Amino acid sequence: MKIGLFDSGVGGLSVLSQLVRHRIGSEYLYLADTARAPFGTKSVEEVKDIALDCIRFLRGKGADVVISACNTAQAALMALNAEPQENFFGILDFDLPSGLKKVGVVATEATVSSGVYVDKMRRIGVEVFQRPCQELVAAIESCARDEKIVRIVGEAVDSMRQVGVDAIILGCTHFPLVKHVFERLSGKILVLDPAELLAKKLERFLSKNPNGKARVKFYVSSDAESFSKKVLSYGVTLPYTVEEFSWGEIAG
Repeated sequence: MKIGLFDSGVGGLSVLSQLVRHRIGSEYLYLADTARAPFGTKSVEEVKDIALDCIRFLRGKGADVVISACNTAQAALMALNAEPQENFFGILDFDLPSGLKKVGVVATEATVSSGVYVDKMRRIGVEVFQRPCQELVAAIESCARDEKIVRIVGEAVDSMRQVGVDAIILGCTHFPLVKHVFERLSGKILVLDPAELLAKKLERFLSKNPNGKARVKFYVSSDAESFSKKVLSYGVTLPYTVEEFSWGEIAG
């Protein structure tokens, strides 16, 4: 089974790693739309159009299933009732563990503004506190120094602790790449990675990879050389190839 994933950059690697860990699929097509990054500062309409472009691209490359590995992209599709009805999943489709009363969500400006997490938690009777953390996306994409990451995460965690959350949801797929920092600074507060929760759910719907062998092809819409270095930096161990493309050439 070919599984397509898309994100604005390296954030979707957190989703990819969970799919591999849970042996879901054996061939992955990963679209990093770096030419139009970041998604989190764009309008809902813009992000929706970008997401639909990415879905069409991956299906054109033979993806049997497409996963939005970006909270902001799926939030835009949901807000405008534009989610595909078949063979499509998104990072927001995860199930929350039971027993939580109040959760904190750190996410992009666009995801916070969309209200998708507020709606999702309201439906299951969980109170939610949100904090936009766009600066952390940029820091992760630029492979910023550890002290900068610690400062940004520390400020976010402190705000969550002050309002008394039971758990912190990493509401941007970039953030699990520094989950260890959140866990170190959050103390007894549970830190949840939606990618891990989604992978557990997808085990019920998608075929398992019995031998665990897998490979990934990255499609990058700009600066593939820089993206390749980030892939190595964030510990991708699968056999992979990287191909750069231009949206302008596709449109032409």
